[in-house]
Amino acid sequence: MRDRSSSEDNNYAKISSNKKHIQDQKNNKTNYTFEDGQYFFELTSLKKVSISKFKGNVMVSIREFFNKDGQSLPTKKGITLQLDNWVKFKQYIGEIDECINKLSK
Repeated sequence: MRDRSSSEDNNYAKISSNKKHIQDQKNNKTNYTFEDGQYFFELTSLKKVSISKFKGNVMVSIREFFNKDGQSLPTKKGITLQLDNWVKFKQYIGEIDECINKLSK
């Protein structure tokens, strides 16, 4: 895993109380939030997927967060994928699900 530059850390740290909730038009369910040019999907209260731009490249991050002074902040625990890696990962989803099902039995 690569080290984050301080400007990238700052981008991830900009999660505050003025989040805009984007709603799924089919069922009016909020699936993600948008703030400071980033989209956030909450997996758990401490794990999130974020979509952001860094140096002109769209990145997908799956990261653990922690709460400090009422603010959700990112940890170094996680992975950031460039779009080509994300596309490749999505191609494996069906096979990954198959493997999970085999091991879950």
